[in-house]
Amino acid sequence: MKSTSLTRRAVLAGAAASTGMIAMPGVLRAQQLKWIGASATAPTDFIAISLDTFAARVKELTKGQIDITAHHAGSLGGERENVEALLQGAVQVASPGAAILGGWYKPAEVWTYPFMFKDVAHKDRVMTTLMTEYGDDAATASRLRPLAAIPRMPRQLTSNRVVRTPADMRGFKVRVPETAMWLKTFQRFGASPTPMAWPEVFAALKAGVIDGQDNPAALSFNSGIFDVNKNLALTEHMMQDNMIVVAEASFQRLTPELRAAVVKASREMEDDIRAKVIADDKATFEKIKAKGITITEVDKESFRAAVKGMDAEFPHVKKWVDRIAQIS
Repeated sequence: MKSTSLTRRAVLAGAAASTGMIAMPGVLRAQQLKWIGASATAPTDFIAISLDTFAARVKELTKGQIDITAHHAGSLGGERENVEALLQGAVQVASPGAAILGGWYKPAEVWTYPFMFKDVAHKDRVMTTLMTEYGDDAATASRLRPLAAIPRMPRQLTSNRVVRTPADMRGFKVRVPETAMWLKTFQRFGASPTPMAWPEVFAALKAGVIDGQDNPAALSFNSGIFDVNKNLALTEHMMQDNMIVVAEASFQRLTPELRAAVVKASREMEDDIRAKVIADDKATFEKIKAKGITITEVDKESFRAAVKGMDAEFPHVKKWVDRIAQIS
């Protein structure tokens, strides 16, 4: 049996070769494009489902001229590896967290800026309004083009204590992803942020190494977090979607008609998945309540006040923070 790494290399090498053969501008109209898509999540996760939905709609709208084969569960690597593969031409569509592009387009870190959206509906309006403008800017700077938002619900705080205000977070050891903005956000809340890879979180909570973590409620529930954290604080401090991202080189090789079809498929995927994610979130909260978890409304204004003016410490995101503030 072939190893996972060997299989991954074979898929990527084959994809790059086949794309190179058929991506010549003179033959685009006559030949079918075989694209490779990648996600790091299980096929049942909404990120993977969104990629599959996008792929199916692209095939339909292009009458089969663009056929995307999606690979899930990290079979082609993690999110950063998927983005690197886009630039190498081995993958044509990836689905990373929106801020992951910060490694190539630093302003993408804006998507982890705290309390940037009024609510989920506002976040979705922002994504729809800005996607073309944001995608053009990112593509010019990084050769990567975000096409669509893969919707996720707000991040909430799970913990081993009741949290209502930043004062309740003094000495609180919270797991955060390894990014400067996440660290600064929880430092301003008064907590002691602890950078940690996601696979280590459950064991760290169980052992008392950390006191809590933040994620959309569904991910926390499905990962068993509520077996070790019995409190859920409705902080909604961040709303970071994933994104459908393509290599700008692949996008520009398309005819205008095919580009329009790909963009249309992006919008239609967003409309379809947003409603499903919201419904799933409501169902998840019923499961959390049934588990006997203490759910606490927080004083959001005190949390907002704690991070006010933080954009001055991250000037590379200020342009988009200001732009988003203009969208009602």
